[in-house]
Amino acid sequence: MEILKELVNSDVWKLYEPYVVALLLGGLVGVEREFKKQREKKAFFGGVRTFTLISLFGALSGALSSKFGLPLVYISFFGLVLLIGISELLERAPGLTSEISGLITYLIGLLSYTGNYQLAALLTISVLTVLSFKEQMHTFVKHLTLEDLYAFLKFAAVTVVIYPLLPDRSFYGVNPREVWTMVVVISSIDFLGYILTKFAGEKGVLIAGLIGGLVSSTAVTATFSPLARINPILTREYAAGIVGASAIMFPRMTVLAAIISPGFAKYLVIPSLIAFGFGVVYAYWLTKKTSKRQAQVNVSNPFELSTAFKFGLFYAFILFVSREALKYFGNFGLYAVAALSGLSDVDPLTLSVSKLFASGAVALIPAVIAVLLSAFVNTLFKWFLTISMGTRELFRLVTPGFILLAVGEVIGVLVLYLVV
Repeated sequence: MEILKELVNSDVWKLYEPYVVALLLGGLVGVEREFKKQREKKAFFGGVRTFTLISLFGALSGALSSKFGLPLVYISFFGLVLLIGISELLERAPGLTSEISGLITYLIGLLSYTGNYQLAALLTISVLTVLSFKEQMHTFVKHLTLEDLYAFLKFAAVTVVIYPLLPDRSFYGVNPREVWTMVVVISSIDFLGYILTKFAGEKGVLIAGLIGGLVSSTAVTATFSPLARINPILTREYAAGIVGASAIMFPRMTVLAAIISPGFAKYLVIPSLIAFGFGVVYAYWLTKKTSKRQAQVNVSNPFELSTAFKFGLFYAFILFVSREALKYFGNFGLYAVAALSGLSDVDPLTLSVSKLFASGAVALIPAVIAVLLSAFVNTLFKWFLTISMGTRELFRLVTPGFILLAVGEVIGVLVLYLVV
């Protein structure tokens, strides 16, 4: 160990470190390309040696340009473009994925020489992700509809137009620009879950429920409950998916709270993880003998403008009402708002309470109780959906899971109370 420390701190290592990093990062990209080439048995540009040398070429270009001037980088880069172009003409391989990856690998080597190791590593990971998930990305596009694309484009355009126009000042405790920021954040998180459902396709019911729960556990419940009537033989699997989706709601709430107030989120982690653990264990127990069943969750595109505006208005309303309830009725007023909010959506209440906690308007334990109370009422609503839209057997199977979620919340609050 002492020898390694001396080596790392030595002048020799500092001299060669950029080139070693360039070789390693370029080699990673090359290994992926070589693996894909051998597996698919297709001819396309580059392999492990080519990409390693391209990255080293980038580092050397940076080193030489420091002595002979910046134009040398441009010359070497365009020389590489020319070589890759000749290779493309000779091999006549379809697509330009490997060729573009080669150019990026050159830049990774150049960044390594300048000491921007984090950016170089991030680019390497990004390239590897794009190259490795070819089939999954194609599957996602295959399941993408024209309506999904239009919804995303409309939301992106309106976000760019609306955000700068909104006033950045408080109206009765509500800042319009901050509200729209939360709309963008929530829609982006929901869209991530939406993408995962597109990537996943038809998977095991529990997995489908967990992924769908990232978007909306209520949507999962509304999807699976009627299916229990149509396919009663799969009732246990549908119950597991519903409980799993309800369980993943707790980590999701913690992530949302962290966006507003990391200090509040770290205390919310304890009850959230306990409730999540209880729910997932029970859901897995339901499906441990029949986990190969498949299902698909129907979730709507969260980038629909109507959905975004509704969430924005609801969040602003909950934030205003929560602040007023605290002012006139104290913590019990906040609990009442939390319970009413849970009947519709837990996200606005979670964000509102996080903001109130960050501003010092509410204490820690009441804030945690309000968020968990909203989740509890939301769980009760989904419990009602299983009997109104599903079957008695589905209702019977989800009941222990929902009780475990509630018990997990209570235990988490007690643990938090003792710790704090």
